[in-house]
Amino acid sequence: MAPSAELRKKVGQLFAVGFHGLTPDTGIRTLIRDYDLGAVILFKRNIKDADQLKALTRDLQQEAKDAGHEFPLFIGIDQENGLVTRVCPPIAAQQPGQMALGATGSSKYAYEVGKATGEVLDFFGINMNYAPDCDINSEPLNPVIGVRSPGDNPEFVAKITSATAQGLRERGVVPTVKHFPGHGDTAVDSHVGLPVITKTRSELEKCELVPFRRAVAEGIEAVMTAHIALPEIGQEGLPATLSSDALNILRKDMKYDGVIITDCLEMDGIRATYGTVEGALMSLKAGSDSVMICHTYEVQVRAIDRVCEAVESGDLPTSQIDDSLRRVTALKKRFVTWERALETSTTVDDLARLNGAHQDLAKDVYSHSVTVVRDESNLLPISASSNVLFLSPGGRIPAGGAVDESGPKHKTFLNVLEAHCSKVTEIKYSETSLSDEEWELVKEADVVVLATRNAREAEEQLNLGFELAKRKDNLIVIATCNPYDFLDDIDIKTYLATYEPTVEAFSAAVEVIFGQASAKGSLPVEYNIKRTKKSGDDIQISPYGGDNDIEGIVKV
Repeated sequence: MAPSAELRKKVGQLFAVGFHGLTPDTGIRTLIRDYDLGAVILFKRNIKDADQLKALTRDLQQEAKDAGHEFPLFIGIDQENGLVTRVCPPIAAQQPGQMALGATGSSKYAYEVGKATGEVLDFFGINMNYAPDCDINSEPLNPVIGVRSPGDNPEFVAKITSATAQGLRERGVVPTVKHFPGHGDTAVDSHVGLPVITKTRSELEKCELVPFRRAVAEGIEAVMTAHIALPEIGQEGLPATLSSDALNILRKDMKYDGVIITDCLEMDGIRATYGTVEGALMSLKAGSDSVMICHTYEVQVRAIDRVCEAVESGDLPTSQIDDSLRRVTALKKRFVTWERALETSTTVDDLARLNGAHQDLAKDVYSHSVTVVRDESNLLPISASSNVLFLSPGGRIPAGGAVDESGPKHKTFLNVLEAHCSKVTEIKYSETSLSDEEWELVKEADVVVLATRNAREAEEQLNLGFELAKRKDNLIVIATCNPYDFLDDIDIKTYLATYEPTVEAFSAAVEVIFGQASAKGSLPVEYNIKRTKKSGDDIQISPYGGDNDIEGIVKV
């Protein structure tokens, strides 16, 4: 027997789903109209240009209004900035990601970037951000977090993410800290497998849980769960998303009564273990309030129906559904109105003004994030008249499952160099070694600039860097994503980190290389890949609660 329309619509409010297309398709309209869907998540696949994006969010909200929804939809997105940027240039100004912010050492910059992000999302009718990421990147080989984290110091990560969240909420966008209870100490990407973290509760308290405790103390609006197994936490052996033992750290120990939202249940950390449909029910049983299913309409419908069946059979208490609905509704009352959801008054001129201000902010932050890790040969700065050979990745580039295929590329980095130097030649290297002709170009160049991206996961990048170091004294290596690439390899004598493969971050590094700016950034991670702490901290950390915290932090 089909579930009642009343129950189906109550349960539908507890789902956040994605769809494919630039306009609302039949599936998403059906979910909004017949299932009272609570939230929609957008990806780059849903975005073409500014006018289309504004029309899309307005059409989704109009569908909900016409269907009789009491409150507008939550329309969410992963606008983490940096490596994971869904609304990107030329639509909106690129903003620095979390590790670039970490390299500035400034919670003020984090707050300003959060505020700018909130302004642009609000302009486009997006009222929820699945950010900031407050994982501690304590595993250098982490394939999915990396530069999405501000760094590897728990208190510092807490401070940066707190400031980012404050900026978002001040512009009317719901911030979501993730991925609870911490995805930073794993070498497995939960998009393609189930990571296992064997830490005890006391170990988690010293590291992973620190930013979440601060966020909860400050009244964070939403927390996203991680698809990671924690065998030392309780007896269930389940991924945290499906584990009451894990989520009760939030609910019972931290007394958190905000919204808990799952990461996408179509990631293999859930789909390949317990299944997306059954995972939806298990996540709500465990204590989640909002179930995210990003891709497949048929799976979304079956998941809602499965939860309804469980409520009708008594397998899932109605009281638990009501509690989750109360939390979701309370958050909607705080952040969304029909007037704002359906507004049509903003114009392209308004967006242009926002983008101008945001570009200025981003340029300032990027200039303070570029880090010269070492320049032992005093090679910097180089002359604009130098004959420069630029080597950029052209083959396999490790990126992680959260990065869109249409994400940042190196293709315009050459143009940045050419704007500073008239003699630039580019070689796109791949898994094979350079040809004899290419090695001859290396020999003839005054300076060789090697760009790497996550080289610890791509042996061919490491091998090329080491071979170049043997053959060429005037070698500059730029780690354009994770800073670990050659962090403890002193054969690479001139080494810079930009923390993200965006043109804006690379441009700031090139200005340093040619002496047009000084490097102001500091490494927000340990110096040595083997995790032996460097002598002397570049970033001074103050305990939470001191005068150094940004003004306007929510007081609980």
